[in-house]
Amino acid sequence: MPKLKNKFTCKHSYLQVIGVIVVLLLALILLWHGNATSNQSIPALVAQVYFDGEYRIADGEWQKIVEGEHISSTKGDVTLRGNFHMLAPDGEYVGIYRGEMPVALYTNHINLTFYEGENEPYVTDVENPLYGDSACHESWTAYVLTSGSEESIEILIHNPHRFGNENAIDEMLSGMALWSGIDFERGVLDSGQTQRNTGLFFVIVSFVLLGSALFSTLLHVPNTRIIWLLGATILSAGIYLAYSAPGVSFWSEFRFVNTSVLGFSMMFYMLFVSGIITCFLKGTKRIGYITTIASGVSIAIYFVLPVLANVYFYDIWLPWVVTQSVANVVLLACLIKEYIASGKKERWLPMGMALLVLAFEADAVATAAGLWQGGAISKYVFFVLFVAAMFVVLRLIPGNINAAAKAKELELQRSRLEAEKNMVEAELKESRIAILLSQIQPHFIYNTLGTIERMCLKDPEKAFNLVRNFSLYLRGNFSELDSVKPIRFAEELKHVEYYVNIEKVRFPDMSIEYDVEATEFVLPALSVKPLVENAIKHGLMRLETGGTVKIHSYETPTHFCVEVTDDGVGFDTDAPIDEKKHVGLRNIRGRLKAMVNGDLVLESKPGIGTKAMIMIPKEVIV
Repeated sequence: MPKLKNKFTCKHSYLQVIGVIVVLLLALILLWHGNATSNQSIPALVAQVYFDGEYRIADGEWQKIVEGEHISSTKGDVTLRGNFHMLAPDGEYVGIYRGEMPVALYTNHINLTFYEGENEPYVTDVENPLYGDSACHESWTAYVLTSGSEESIEILIHNPHRFGNENAIDEMLSGMALWSGIDFERGVLDSGQTQRNTGLFFVIVSFVLLGSALFSTLLHVPNTRIIWLLGATILSAGIYLAYSAPGVSFWSEFRFVNTSVLGFSMMFYMLFVSGIITCFLKGTKRIGYITTIASGVSIAIYFVLPVLANVYFYDIWLPWVVTQSVANVVLLACLIKEYIASGKKERWLPMGMALLVLAFEADAVATAAGLWQGGAISKYVFFVLFVAAMFVVLRLIPGNINAAAKAKELELQRSRLEAEKNMVEAELKESRIAILLSQIQPHFIYNTLGTIERMCLKDPEKAFNLVRNFSLYLRGNFSELDSVKPIRFAEELKHVEYYVNIEKVRFPDMSIEYDVEATEFVLPALSVKPLVENAIKHGLMRLETGGTVKIHSYETPTHFCVEVTDDGVGFDTDAPIDEKKHVGLRNIRGRLKAMVNGDLVLESKPGIGTKAMIMIPKEVIV
């Protein structure tokens, strides 16, 4: 069995690797197909144009323009010298073009200055008031030939940026055509319609995901963060697809804004990708958080830099790419560590996460080397991410719906518990007030004051002590109106002593015994004193003389106990007890249960006496 298991897991690992390779091959095939069929450079037009002649870079030597041969746009200003030649739609050569229809040239962040005979130079860069400061963009430029002669034309090509558009001149030369009015613009727009519509579809789906994330967040549903990140990532990818599609300058005339939106959509896409990767990290999650936060800070800096400094937004792409590449190296290291630590069946996850990062790095290297422009590979990874996101969300949404239902049920339960709690608190408050009122009945106050009055003349010292005990007794009773928590047994015992001292002045022949073995526990206020009062009023006072009340506190392995025992007249426990005549027994029992989960037990025999026992479980003692 171990050999069979190892063979199975090994085979499973191979299938994972093969699956990733297949995805990469499909992305490359789609990339090749997209580049081969793209009409960005050569739209379907009435007639095509090409420039025949020579070129030089800066003040270098003149070289022949060869079709398909690369001319760098990042090594200095390039000057073209020659003529426009026209081809018929079937590809047949027509001759040097000197017609009235404008020549369309695709400019990818480059500026053109045309020198034609003795005419004034025609400028399409930032000096041209028609464009103002909008040279930082990709667009189509129309040039109308003003000279009828077939003398050579010079075109000065200036790259205002420090990096990036290595293939700009190649794209311009291969994409020349006649600007046939509305047909030309429609042809360019149609060439990017599929990609643009796909991007808009991504944006619409992302709003659905973000709405689901918001709904889940409001319901406090778990696993909401990953839905937020997936929605934001798909949104950024959709915006990038839409604004990198052919003909974007005809679709959105805010050319400088187009460049900014395109750049920031990729920046935020990589930021959210970093967040997604961090969510799935385990042992290196802290490093992922730090890396993602650092990426976010760098984006904020690059956002304000063009405003504070005199630089094009396009020029901050290079430092951002370098910064993001450093973050990607850290994330890849985390993914490699996670891959090593993961089980055989879980290794597909870090491999898939690595694909997102590697696609960006491949695009960055290819753009710098002039192999292709922009996020060509990342565009196809967008589709892989989109499918994966839909799979994850469709797995999470049913769980979120169940969690939402459970959350609603828990909320109802919480509301019921809160209502029950409020009801219990109200009952406890009523019981405290009832207990208090029972302790300050008028006849007890009148009797005590009458005793004090008589003693003031006969025995002032006893009167003084009685007044002191009476005032402390009243203070303890009234303070319980604001008490909502249990009190220490020692405090309750003091209140009992104040009451007993008052009653002993009136009934000196009775005895009170204290046997205190345990004091470190809590109980509801006014729970022992009423039991002592019952023992005196309903037990001893019915005797002809004397009688004893004993208060005994102790603990067992599971409970703290307080016993109030008297040797009074007692009663028949089988007969119904009128608890109204026994001060607040029902209230005492209810408060013990609600506040400390305690209980009150009564035992009595006629002619022998009564025992009231409070039992409080130790697990609730604080």
